[in-house]
Amino acid sequence: MPETKLIACDAVVGLPRRPLCWLQPDAADLGRELDRLGIARAVVRHRQCLENAPHWGNAALAREAAADPRWIPARCFTPDGSPEDFSVAGDVADAIAGGTRVGWISPKEHLFSPRPWCAGALYAELTARQLPLLLDYRQVTVEEIDEIMTAQPQLRLVLLTVPRFGRSRNLYALLARHPALRLCLSFSYSVHEGIEDLVAWFGPERWVWGSGYPEAEGGASVTLLSYSAISDEARRLIAHGNIERLLAEVIT
Repeated sequence: MPETKLIACDAVVGLPRRPLCWLQPDAADLGRELDRLGIARAVVRHRQCLENAPHWGNAALAREAAADPRWIPARCFTPDGSPEDFSVAGDVADAIAGGTRVGWISPKEHLFSPRPWCAGALYAELTARQLPLLLDYRQVTVEEIDEIMTAQPQLRLVLLTVPRFGRSRNLYALLARHPALRLCLSFSYSVHEGIEDLVAWFGPERWVWGSGYPEAEGGASVTLLSYSAISDEARRLIAHGNIERLLAEVIT
């Protein structure tokens, strides 16, 4: 099996408000983790977007990302944009002009509905610019995912931390119904022959890879992908090719 370049799409840095002695997910620790597992690059979100405010966390992420070229900073968005103008169109445009190529939202922590009646203008802006949007599966219901993708069928929505449901009836129905929907395959999707089945049903182009940092032992995700019974080309696409294509297709 040839060695595969890896890009982790789900990293989170920043100390939690109540630090734990065994958990220090700062920039240095992430760097050591990338080195340890041979991960070439990582899409990185900043916890300060949750602990303080999104615009502060985005600023902290930009400062820290400048020190490590392996980081791909993910901009945290909200439906009202950023202070002082609170324009979602301006927020997205400014982010892309500043180099952002991927975003994320956290509806529960930021106290807004992910449904289109609230966040629809944000989804429309991201769709128009082909900017991938990361969303933790634990932040939404399947009905909300369906509403989002029905309103914006071309939104490049990537679901993170998809749980171990086996051959999930809800998940497979969503994937069949919404061709632009994508999953990040990591430690949480430790389904027996799960990757093989997803690739067989939907092809290899709709999946990206994640290490689960800092929530999980990243070696589990490396093993999950490395030993899946899929072609080397499918493994390459999941490991790095699909996310590289998504980043390159953002309209600047």
